[in-house]
Amino acid sequence: MDFVLTTFDQEHFRLSEQRGNVVVINFWYPSCPPCRDEMPAFQEAWEQYEGRNVRFIGLFVPQGFDTEVEARQFVDELGLTFDFATDVRARVAQEYAVVYFPTTYFIDQGGRVHLMEISRMDIDRLTEILDDLLG
Repeated sequence: MDFVLTTFDQEHFRLSEQRGNVVVINFWYPSCPPCRDEMPAFQEAWEQYEGRNVRFIGLFVPQGFDTEVEARQFVDELGLTFDFATDVRARVAQEYAVVYFPTTYFIDQGGRVHLMEISRMDIDRLTEILDDLLG
């Protein structure tokens, strides 16, 4: 399911343009405790796999009182350096049938969904999945 979003850095991210890359899509929001807990693992994995045909994108899905300003502050506070974007009106989350947070999708290099995890991810699980996808 293709989508286009504008990242927090004002760049366009189109999923269909990522063919050839493994794409990790993490659906989250700032006041979700397990979402907050897993972000350092995503940052660690991003640093470990940077330059290896892997893209990470954190999709902030507005929930309750959380705002994009709070999402951006959280990203800055933790020093997260992979891509983030706001899933305006939760359109992408709806397309991907996201009900629980955090939810992470792993898209293979051919653009197909390889795996969906509804849980807090840790570095061991992230590297296990990414190593499997990268062969």
